[in-house]
Amino acid sequence: MSDEIECPECGGTGEQRLGPLQLMCLYCHGRKVVSGEHEPADGPRPPGSPMDGERYDPRTHGPLPPVWEHPAVKGSGLCTHCLGAGVVVAEGTYAEAPCPLCSGGGR
Repeated sequence: MSDEIECPECGGTGEQRLGPLQLMCLYCHGRKVVSGEHEPADGPRPPGSPMDGERYDPRTHGPLPPVWEHPAVKGSGLCTHCLGAGVVVAEGTYAEAPCPLCSGGGR
């Protein structure tokens, strides 16, 4: 086990920004530090995740989980349908509609 150091991915903030989204750092998992007992390289391999340099293959890695099940999205407080955009787009077309959850038509 080594001494803890500031996370090189988030600079010790525990967060990463993706456009208007503020997400938990995927490398340190919001802890702000790595190494010590929280060494990312020693952790379990998430299901569906290729190793560094490995290409994703659904036959090997299985199907990827939906984006709304990712811990960074679950912890963000965003709508699980539109991720805060307020609209949804039909797959295979360019038809936009108000988000059924955000617009009050939720289940």
